[in-house]
Amino acid sequence: MAGRRHYGGCELRSRSGMTLIELVVVMSIVGILAVYAGAKWQGDLTLYPKADQLLNDIRRAQALAMSKEAGYTIQTVAVDSYRIVDATGTVVDPQPTVLTDVTITPFAITFNTRGDPGGASVDITLTMAGQSVIDRVVGNTGAALRLP
Repeated sequence: MAGRRHYGGCELRSRSGMTLIELVVVMSIVGILAVYAGAKWQGDLTLYPKADQLLNDIRRAQALAMSKEAGYTIQTVAVDSYRIVDATGTVVDPQPTVLTDVTITPFAITFNTRGDPGGASVDITLTMAGQSVIDRVVGNTGAALRLP
């Protein structure tokens, strides 16, 4: 009779599993940790899509330069906005792209007809609510990527 013991004429069974109270305590702790972690990552969840938008627009400027066989520049116009212009200074989009609540380090990247931005890499820092992300455009290749 595995799992059964006798003590003073009473039969005791070994119990396995959790009681309802233990389950409620564990779920409460997990809930508290989830709320804390969610608040911590909330800034990342809103900053990363905006940083992705910038990376996509950098790639767009590069693609325009290669497809139109002309120089294209993407540059900041304010601390929270940027735009793409061609070699003659004509603006590609009528309105600059604004990243609300984000501060962008000033930058200007010009792509030639091969999609090459020149020799030096350019780091662009985006900051929002104390969180920062760095996007890099690699010199001589034009690869646009996020730094860890």
